[in-house]
Amino acid sequence: MDAAPFRQRGKRRKQVIRSVNQKGFKHGMRTSPPPAGDPFIVIGHINHDRIWRLNAPLRSGARISWSDRRVRLGGGGYYTARRLMELDHPVCLVSTLKGDHHGRWARDALAGRAYDLSHVGTAEGDTECADILLEPNGERTILSDEKRASRSFDLSAPVEGKAFYVNGARLCDAIIESLQQAPLVLSQFPLGSPTPRPADVMVGSKADFPGETIDQIWGKATDISGPRLRQLALTDGPREITLFDGSERRDVHVGAPVSSHDTIGAGDSFSAALLHALLDGAPLAEAAEWAGEATAQWLRQRDASAGTDWGDEPVLG
Repeated sequence: MDAAPFRQRGKRRKQVIRSVNQKGFKHGMRTSPPPAGDPFIVIGHINHDRIWRLNAPLRSGARISWSDRRVRLGGGGYYTARRLMELDHPVCLVSTLKGDHHGRWARDALAGRAYDLSHVGTAEGDTECADILLEPNGERTILSDEKRASRSFDLSAPVEGKAFYVNGARLCDAIIESLQQAPLVLSQFPLGSPTPRPADVMVGSKADFPGETIDQIWGKATDISGPRLRQLALTDGPREITLFDGSERRDVHVGAPVSSHDTIGAGDSFSAALLHALLDGAPLAEAAEWAGEATAQWLRQRDASAGTDWGDEPVLG
């Protein structure tokens, strides 16, 4: 058997990972506009997460103390857009913020770092925080009001972009039309009873499908995205990433797993890095490998950073 094709693929993988690494591991605080060009359209929520850092793992009936509590920006729209901005991509957010002081602060914080908020609407009412219980090992439990889970997005007319990322269950007609015309769509796997949407790649977590086979999960994905769907990517925390195209399964192993005390946003960071590598020309398996390594590095950098982040909401005195 000729080993040359395997050597060539290995060389290509190293080249892709090295080239993307050179521009991919940025974690700076952008205050100037990103490079000009067609934007990435990120459709997803901008949340306010009230994070409780617990001193012990959750246990049934236990009395557990906490060491820190703060409100910071979160949600699939925020984390994915932020990571793409850090990777030097122009981003246009499609989302909604409330008009209270939480929403105004978030809008000012994002606008001050050159996020395109032209399609971020303002809704009436008060911001409802999601409570996130963060264990010492980085595992998190999210407590969310049922009204927050039913939020939808509003877009008055279709928009165009280089690529689309969508993370939400309920989508309006203008968003669906935008996705139909888009050259590349990556969708987070929506749970519950979502609006069907066209997507080329769907990303999900194995934890959301306990006991289900890859064929069963693929069937659910195609029910949502139809015949346009080409690939399914399932993450499993720090373990291997499973890729499936309806017939062939590939397990992509990343480097040494990272131990982090805060895994919030890791899945969204992975999706942003995956989209970045795909637009850089990498095949899906190589893009997934790099995205896994980039996410591990992102977690290490965040753990190593001291002090507050610009996404932390100031405490009102």
